[in-house]
Amino acid sequence: MKRLFSKSDANIWLVLALSLFAWGPLLTPAYFFNAHDARHSVFFLVEFDQTLRDGYLWPRWSPDFAFGYGYPLFNLYAPLAFYAAELFVLLGFGLTAAVKTMYALATIAGGLGMFGFGRRLFGPNAGLLAAVVYMFVPFHLVEIFVRSAYAEFVALAVIPFVFWAFTELVAAPGRRRLALAGLSYGLLALTHHTSFFTFTPVLMLYILYLMLVKVKVNPGALLRHGLAAAGAGLLGILLAAIYLLPMLAETRYIKIEQWTSGSYNYLQHFVYFSQFFEENWGYGYAGPGTADDFSFQLGIVVFVLLAFALLVSLLNRYPHRTTAIFFFAATLAAVLLMSPWGAGVWQVLPIAALVQFPWRLLAVTAFTTAVVSGALVAGLEAQAQVTPRPAAPPPLILLLLVVVLGSFSYTLPQYTDIPVWAETPLAVINWDRASIADRVGMVSVTDEQPQTSPMEAQYLAGEPLTTAGIIAGQGTLEMLHHGGASDAVRVQAETPVVLQFYTYDYPGWQVLLDGQPVVHRFEPPHGLITVDVPPGEHTVQLQMGSTAPRTLGAVLSGLALLLIGGLLFAPESAFRRN
Repeated sequence: MKRLFSKSDANIWLVLALSLFAWGPLLTPAYFFNAHDARHSVFFLVEFDQTLRDGYLWPRWSPDFAFGYGYPLFNLYAPLAFYAAELFVLLGFGLTAAVKTMYALATIAGGLGMFGFGRRLFGPNAGLLAAVVYMFVPFHLVEIFVRSAYAEFVALAVIPFVFWAFTELVAAPGRRRLALAGLSYGLLALTHHTSFFTFTPVLMLYILYLMLVKVKVNPGALLRHGLAAAGAGLLGILLAAIYLLPMLAETRYIKIEQWTSGSYNYLQHFVYFSQFFEENWGYGYAGPGTADDFSFQLGIVVFVLLAFALLVSLLNRYPHRTTAIFFFAATLAAVLLMSPWGAGVWQVLPIAALVQFPWRLLAVTAFTTAVVSGALVAGLEAQAQVTPRPAAPPPLILLLLVVVLGSFSYTLPQYTDIPVWAETPLAVINWDRASIADRVGMVSVTDEQPQTSPMEAQYLAGEPLTTAGIIAGQGTLEMLHHGGASDAVRVQAETPVVLQFYTYDYPGWQVLLDGQPVVHRFEPPHGLITVDVPPGEHTVQLQMGSTAPRTLGAVLSGLALLLIGGLLFAPESAFRRN
């Protein structure tokens, strides 16, 4: 992969400067907690931080969900974006400030990645336009200021690097290019699984397109290039196995229908064609039909750029012209799939329920329209028969300002103060209290959704939590430790007692009685971990352990990481045959 930065390439500084208009609103002391997932973006980090500080280097359990019964959030939800935010927390940032910092960095990274990919295809000026369009396409801004979908937004920063890396690999396979393609693909899976699932078909079709182009040039190289791309894809999946394998194997241990039915049913979230062109900009939620309170627009400026780019591409020849047409076709396909016309396709897709919302394909159009917009510059340069220059000409700078101004009114969030409780476990409890109708998470052994817990009053009063209780027999209990994925109590039992941890049972939980593993069970109606304790004084510990899928996933990811490191950094002589 070519170096992104070059002393002679002034366009990179324009990308950085113009990006400020997209992330500048994050510089205020306030946040926007009324955005859809803004509270989640922070209290997910609260949960991640707790479990990490409890000694779990790969957090899987979130202790405060379901009124303190907990939930395997990071066993199901890709954690890499939260690792990135946690770095800033460890540096002393507040949790909200860490998330805001990552929004800014992801905006910049997405712009730089799109600049590199666009420059690779069409030249430096085309890369510049593609980068600015990508940063300011309406859905990109929706993801921050309306939805506040933190992990999904970070994934948008990774995607251009994935396509860039695979473009380089298919063009000229090599060990370092193989490693970079596999690394970028694996990082996407570790950042946001829905983005991984929605972009993988587009990537596969793109690779197939590149292969067909290669067949024309050198049919004999087809097998080698195809194997390189497949090897990189496999390497990326292996890198992400620490997350993907347990997620796929252990999703059955939660009530998955909670997140795929009712208001989450994908059949209620198709986009009507008129909505792709509506200029309205709301901050509410999506609903059935056209009852949507936030924007699904492609953007009028983007639409004009697309139309002219297609026209110029049909009338002029320039390098990678067919690539621009491919991405234009991908845009049309995504639009059709988001519309009611695509309902039949969604009904036969096995992952449709997990994607939840067809309009999530607006992330695909944000990427594809940015690439096609960049191609407009390449087509015009070919038409004028000019050599692409490393610095943007004045007309292009004017066009960039039009792109920025066309979306500038969408960069205005609904600011709110940052209450102290928003960066504490109480934020999760407040969410559960407000979502008691259908969004309090349940595991498979839960018979009925919790309405409260013995810990709710303690959360609300700011008291230390007592996360276990004696439900049968005579004895007393003393809390010794409560962490993100472990608890310890001292039990003084006058008679045999039944001890119940106020924690959902889920694969991986282990109970230790005086340091020795003992069998536990779950008790209805909520499926809480329960264990028998004999008379006397005992220390009882609850800790999250591993499972076969988690262990295998960790081993595979470790091996993949070692292989990527070897491919990237081992001396060339190590790969030569003796």
